[in-house]
Amino acid sequence: MALEANIVYLDEELKSNRERLVLMEKYLKENPSVSIYKRAIRGHVYYYKKYWKGGKSVSEFLCKDDIDIEGRVKEIDAANEKRRQVKSQLKKLKQVTAALEKQLRIARRAYENV
Repeated sequence: MALEANIVYLDEELKSNRERLVLMEKYLKENPSVSIYKRAIRGHVYYYKKYWKGGKSVSEFLCKDDIDIEGRVKEIDAANEKRRQVKSQLKKLKQVTAALEKQLRIARRAYENV
C-alpha cells in the first residue's frame, strides 16, 4: 500500500512541476531579454531597446536625451534580473522533474514486481 501511495504522490508532484515548467517557459517567451543601445544622428543622441521577438531582432525607440534614460534603464535592468531568476529556477525545476521521473519509473517497476 505504501508503494501505491508513493506512486500517486510522484505522479501528482510531476504534474505540478510540468504545469510550473509551462508557466515559466511562457513567461520567458513573453518577456525577452532587452538590451539598450544609443545612436547619434545629426548631433542628437537617441536610445533604443533591442530584443528578439518571433525569431527576429526588434529595435524600439526609448527616448531622445540622457535625462529620460535613467529611469528606463532601471526598469529594464529589473525586468532582465527577474527574467534571469526565472530562467535559473526553470533550470533547477527541470533537473528536479527529471529526478522525479526516474524515481517514478523505479517505483512502478518495483510495484510490478510485487
